Amino acid sequence: MGLYREGVQLAKEALQISEQLSDTVGQGWYSNTLTLSLYDYHQLDVAEKAASRAINLLLEGDEQFPICQCHCFLGNIYHSKGDIEKASNHFKVALRIASSFDWNYQLFWIHHSMVQLVFDQGIFSHAHNHVEHAKSHVVNDMYYLGHAMELQARFWYTQHRLGEAKSETLHAVEVYQKLGATRELERCRQLLGEIDSE
Repeated sequence: MGLYREGVQLAKEALQISEQLSDTVGQGWYSNTLTLSLYDYHQLDVAEKAASRAINLLLEGDEQFPICQCHCFLGNIYHSKGDIEKASNHFKVALRIASSFDWNYQLFWIHHSMVQLVFDQGIFSHAHNHVEHAKSHVVNDMYYLGHAMELQARFWYTQHRLGEAKSETLHAVEVYQKLGATRELERCRQLLGEIDSE
């Protein structure tokens, strides 16, 4: 809903309650939730600290799913800060965890994030591999399918395959329209504008 400040406040309150209860695993989970809220609110330094704290707390309970999420968040945070090496290392850890449990949706988002990372490095052959891996983890979910189409379209756009990029973007638009996903629709319309202006 875009209510980032409210999300941060609620996550902090939940974290305080778990601290009062001396619930270490709960603190880890809520630190993970706080990380997401802070990241969405563009508070990267605080989000980085929250994710690192979450990992340390969650290791005690061997809570692999939120640990995987935290490594993915840290990958995105370091990517936003321009630290490609740290970003790549965290994505690799997240990928290793998610692969060992075959968590399709986590694998989708990790590969999705890695596409953005290698795009920025100009390593398009690696980007293509991550696009294909991301698409393989869609699992018949329309929302993920839309994201996979958008990702493919962006890859083709960077390759100046404009006809294919436009066609795939239009397919993504159809999916997002059916789902009522307005933010994603706006992204695709911006992409169409960029393609048409070439």
